[in-house]
Amino acid sequence: MMLSNVLLAAALAAPVAASPAPDITAQAKLLMRAGPASQPQARALFEHAAGQGGGAAAYYLGLMLKNGMGGPQDNAAAMRRLEQAAQRGVAPAMFILANMLQDSDEARARHWLDAACDLEYPEALQQKSVALAEGRMGYAHNEAQANLYLKMATHAMGHRPPEP
Repeated sequence: MMLSNVLLAAALAAPVAASPAPDITAQAKLLMRAGPASQPQARALFEHAAGQGGGAAAYYLGLMLKNGMGGPQDNAAAMRRLEQAAQRGVAPAMFILANMLQDSDEARARHWLDAACDLEYPEALQQKSVALAEGRMGYAHNEAQANLYLKMATHAMGHRPPEP
């Protein structure tokens, strides 16, 4: 009995491990999807998490800025945040950024589309397939490469990674 009292006292005296902080990006995603009333709060949380280095947060903040969710639409700020996310390896950000840059900076658009293809992002593979087939975006017309990228896109659709 004495041993059990000692063990109980030791357990009560031991410091309680702090519970991990909730994932800010996950909370912000829920708020973003909950509707317009909670989107300003989501935008603020994404802003904070992106400032802490969160690539996924920068991606979602870029989407919110691009689409005017939770505040005014701001394409320039959206591009900055999407590029921040792209630089941190977020393939969907690379793809969207490539599309936003298509008309203004073809070389950068191609850079980000190729980067998303390197990560086997299905939509990027499909878009590159079309660009190769049509000789657009600075890619030379190449039917064989277009068919290869289309096959890669089809395969990647079945192995889609989870969203950021």
